[in-house]
Amino acid sequence: MDISPKLLSALIGAIYDCALDPARWEHALGEMVAALDCHNALLSLTDMRYDRLLLTRGFRMNEAWWQAFQEKYVPEVAAQLSTILASWSPDKPFVISRDLSPEANQGAAYIEEGFGAEGIVDVLQCFLIGSPKRFAGLAFGRRQPQGVFSDREVELAGLLIPHIRRAVTISDLLDVQALERTQLTSTLDALRCAVLLTDAKGKVLHANRSAARMLQEATAIRDRRGILTAALTPASIELSQAIKLAADENFEIGKTGLAVRLSEDDASLMLAHVLPLATSDLRSRFEPAAVAAVFIRNADDARDNAELLAATYELTPAETRVLSCLLAGRSLNESASELRVAPATVRTHLDGIFRKTGVSRQQDLLLLASRLASPAELQ
Repeated sequence: MDISPKLLSALIGAIYDCALDPARWEHALGEMVAALDCHNALLSLTDMRYDRLLLTRGFRMNEAWWQAFQEKYVPEVAAQLSTILASWSPDKPFVISRDLSPEANQGAAYIEEGFGAEGIVDVLQCFLIGSPKRFAGLAFGRRQPQGVFSDREVELAGLLIPHIRRAVTISDLLDVQALERTQLTSTLDALRCAVLLTDAKGKVLHANRSAARMLQEATAIRDRRGILTAALTPASIELSQAIKLAADENFEIGKTGLAVRLSEDDASLMLAHVLPLATSDLRSRFEPAAVAAVFIRNADDARDNAELLAATYELTPAETRVLSCLLAGRSLNESASELRVAPATVRTHLDGIFRKTGVSRQQDLLLLASRLASPAELQ
C-alpha cells in the first residue's frame, strides 16, 4: 500500500467526523476520491422494492446525468445488485471490470449506455447494507484517463469499508441530521442517547446527562476512579481495547467496540459503540484530550433491525417470526407460547437461523442484528 500512515489516518478521521456531522460527507467523499485516484463518488440508500433512491450524498456528480441514469437504469442495477449480494462478502469491494462476468458486463445497458454517457469506464462498489428490500452502498467511478481500478485501490477501499460502516451506524444511532458546529458538548447533553468522551486511558472527560445517570446507577457502566468500566467483565475488556486502539490511531480496530454488550438480560439489551476521535478535527470542539466517544443504546434500537436481518439472510416467514420474538427479548419457551407452536419447533427454526447467519449463540445473533443499522436518517 503506497498511502502514508499520516494520510490514511487523516482519511479515516474525515470519515468518522461524518458520524457526528453528516454535512461533512461531501468533504470526506472528496478525500476518498483523491486517495483512490478516481473521478467521483456516491453514497446512496435505495428502496429495492420500488426501485427508488431514498438518499444520496455525492462528490463531483453530474446532476443532469445522474437524474437521467436513475430514471432509466435503476431497475436494471437493482436486479443485478440483488444477484451479486446473494453470494458476495459485504467486507470486500466489488469492481465491475474484474468481478462482473463478461456475459453480464456485455449485456448491461447501464454500463455501455449509462456509464458511457458520463465517460465512466469502471466502478468500485462498497456494500454497506444489502437485502431484497434495501441497499446502501458507496460507489466510486473512474474515467478513461484513470483506467480501471487496480489492486492498490481495491486494497485501500477494503481498509476503509469497516470505518465507513461504523460512521454510518453511529450517525443513524444519534438520529440527528447534523450536530451543531458550535457548543457540541451542549448538543450531546440534549441527546437521549448516552454519550461519553474518554482520553487514551479511558478516563471520562465528559458524560452527557443520559450517561451521567447511567454512571450514577452503576448497573451497566461505572466510573472507577475516573476510568470508564462496565459491569460485565467482557464488556470492560472490549471497551478498554477499543479505546486503546482508537488512541493509537490503529486502523485495525475493525469490529472491536462496534457493538459491546453491556447487559446479560436480552429483554433489556444495552449496547455500546466506540467512535475513534484521535484523528478527528471535531474533537477540539469537544475535549482536546478526547480520543474516543462511546455511545450507548438500548434494546429497542436492536430490535428495529429484525426485518432487515431476516431479509439479508433470506429467512423463511416462520424463522422471521421466531427472530422477532428473540430480538424482543423473549425466551425460547416464551416465543413458543406467543407463536402458539411447540418449543421444539422454535428450536428447529432457531437452528435454521443460526445456519443461515453463521452464528451459533443467541447473544451473537443479537449483536449481528445491532450491526445491521441503516443510514436512513443520514440526510
